[in-house]
Amino acid sequence: MAAEGLLAEYPELRPFVLPNVRLTGVRIGAGAYGSVEEVAVPGAICAAKKIHDIFLDRSEIPAAEIRRATAQFVRECQLMSTLGHPNIVKFLGVAFFPGSRLPALVMERLLTSLHDLLDPETDPPPPPNTPKPFFPLSLKCSILHNVACGLAYLHERSPPVIHRDLSARNVLLNSGMVAKIVDLGVARIVPRMRTAATMTKGPGASVYMPPEASAPAKSNAQKSKYDASIDVFSLGVVSIFTIGEVFPCDPVTGTYLDEETGLLVARTELQRRAEYMRHVNGQLRACGQLRGDHPLIRLIQQCLHNGPHKRPSIREVLRLLEEARAGARDSGWEEVQAAQTQPRNQSSERDLQSRVQELQQQLQQQLQSRNQENADLQSSNQELHSRNQAKDRELAEARQQLRRKEEELQSSEREKQTVRQQLISSQRRETELVQAKDRELREKSSQDD
Repeated sequence: MAAEGLLAEYPELRPFVLPNVRLTGVRIGAGAYGSVEEVAVPGAICAAKKIHDIFLDRSEIPAAEIRRATAQFVRECQLMSTLGHPNIVKFLGVAFFPGSRLPALVMERLLTSLHDLLDPETDPPPPPNTPKPFFPLSLKCSILHNVACGLAYLHERSPPVIHRDLSARNVLLNSGMVAKIVDLGVARIVPRMRTAATMTKGPGASVYMPPEASAPAKSNAQKSKYDASIDVFSLGVVSIFTIGEVFPCDPVTGTYLDEETGLLVARTELQRRAEYMRHVNGQLRACGQLRGDHPLIRLIQQCLHNGPHKRPSIREVLRLLEEARAGARDSGWEEVQAAQTQPRNQSSERDLQSRVQELQQQLQQQLQSRNQENADLQSSNQELHSRNQAKDRELAEARQQLRRKEEELQSSEREKQTVRQQLISSQRRETELVQAKDRELREKSSQDD
């Protein structure tokens, strides 16, 4: 749908359109619903979420469903423009790009995602047995608390706002390691039949989805009745990944790698959760905090409850995370770890600081590069503008000269016409005189006779 056509049909979208948004050519990432591209807006570098056009394929999706999805897109823009919370990525507006049916969602750009921080995909991969950077439990608790604060802000609105697609990739971090939730509303923008198909592929299709999302629904109305408990379950899985720093099951196939046989083995839901807890317990043991009543263990167990109504409220989640965060600060586990493996911890802390600094430097270099590109582009635009103005002046002068020539030609034609008319009049008078002389001669001749 062309930009003007879309804005004509949905004029309420027009206030959100950002002018002078330019793709920089840097792809930040891609997901199930779309890709994230780096864009330059006047004075800043931002991120733009472009929804895959396959979700609006007219050959597969009825026109009425596409219209409903487009209307939902407009409603989500209106909703996101009203959100303002330090743990929600700021929505800036929309931008149109060639070849896309829907405009892209433009938002603030952050440093990295929680997934990439804890499990970075490096190219080339690190050598075997390379130790992973050490992330303090207090930092992990703080990140999870940030996410829960963002969810509490959404869930306690009237009506409640459900994310429906919370994952470690949808949690972004700034340079101060403050977590912010992103991709709010994207799962609702995609047409319902696509969303339902994505959310109900079966157990193990997505480790972040609760059992009720993979159970066959009897109607579309039943599919749409997901409440805040779906986000609580997803937060439980995010907590597992954050604390354990590893996925025991493949997030797509629902399988895991058997360490004894080296084969991919299917996991039941209960086996999958037991494997989760093994990694969580291992991390807590490394921190000297392994105990059965640890608030993080209680949090994960309660969030992953099969019954949606038996999961904790987001306020209870916050209480448990505050308890865990306070314990991480006050239990003295840093001192215990330092006494046991002081060189390792100091090195790990340096690794963490080094990685954060590296990410900050990369972002700063990208910002400087983009700013230079913007300055070059602005200079080029000014030069082009000056050339265009000079060409316009030359064209205006040429037009004036042409008008003067035309006026001179018209004046010359008028003079020629006047001379021509005078000549005709003179010839007419001469003819009349000759005719008069002829008459006189004939009269005299007749009188003489």
